[in-house]
Amino acid sequence: ENGKSYLALEHAPGETLRQMVAREGRLSEDEACDWAYQLANILAHLHNQNPKILHRDISPDNIIVSNDGQLKLIDFGAANEFLSTATGTVVGKQAYISPEQFKGKTCTQSDIYGLGATLHFMLTGKDPEPLTQSFPQTENDKISTSTNNLVASCTDLDLETRIKTAEDIASQLTLTLSCDGTKIQWKNKQVVPG
Repeated sequence: ENGKSYLALEHAPGETLRQMVAREGRLSEDEACDWAYQLANILAHLHNQNPKILHRDISPDNIIVSNDGQLKLIDFGAANEFLSTATGTVVGKQAYISPEQFKGKTCTQSDIYGLGATLHFMLTGKDPEPLTQSFPQTENDKISTSTNNLVASCTDLDLETRIKTAEDIASQLTLTLSCDGTKIQWKNKQVVPG
């Protein structure tokens, strides 16, 4: 307008995930998995763009919990389109940065590492150790083995064995097997006889 460009952004009322956990404490496994499912679908949408969009700063500080319980991913200041010629810069919060991102070689699995570290935070109320594989069950023994393994797989330091896509995470969260063999559909919060 009149030679000036404007960017209209959605106003997302609510508080950050970090603020909410600081106020209320760690989340139940059910709620944490539901929100991880939402976040996985957001990442799937970004990563399926052409070219792919990498957020590069997935953390509890960049997730708004809206008043209706929906998550909004914010702060795309570090985001970029994935180009094979792009050189990386280190951005993000230390406990949520993957090893390859720390080396300046960000890929879609770097966002997955951030999601896994964020799920660890939701389940324990604590930031994970930087540049390590996370096992939230060591901080909260009420977490099921399947969810603990999902976090560990998301934060695996080796790209070859880390979960490959956000769709893989959403799929695992849609139907997870709990310790007692009861199938739990996190998305719908339905318990299906085992």
